[in-house]
Amino acid sequence: MKRKWMKGRPSLILMACLVGLCLPLCPGFAQEKPKMPADFAFDQGKDSPGKVTFSHEKHVAKSPKCTACHVQVFKMKRGATPDINMAAMNEGRSCGTCHNGKEIFSTNDKAACSKCHLKQ
Repeated sequence: MKRKWMKGRPSLILMACLVGLCLPLCPGFAQEKPKMPADFAFDQGKDSPGKVTFSHEKHVAKSPKCTACHVQVFKMKRGATPDINMAAMNEGRSCGTCHNGKEIFSTNDKAACSKCHLKQ
């Protein structure tokens, strides 16, 4: 009489285990990584020391979550973030949010200019 609670349950437990093991293999269950946008160049001012090309691939290697930069710092749509310029960066906005000399090299560091501005 003590085993009455087990009646019909082993198959239920087995079914739950199978679903738990097989569900992640189903297409669409696991969230796919978004397509990495191509590198793009920024418009240069007349005093720019060289062309700046942004690489999502290089930045994602350091911080794999898109929301680490997008949402609070940048908009998701290209061209929608208005203050991508050296003045804003040096004030700690846009790229200067992380490129502040603490997390990574500073936008104010003259020795680091060539890391972003490439001579043509």
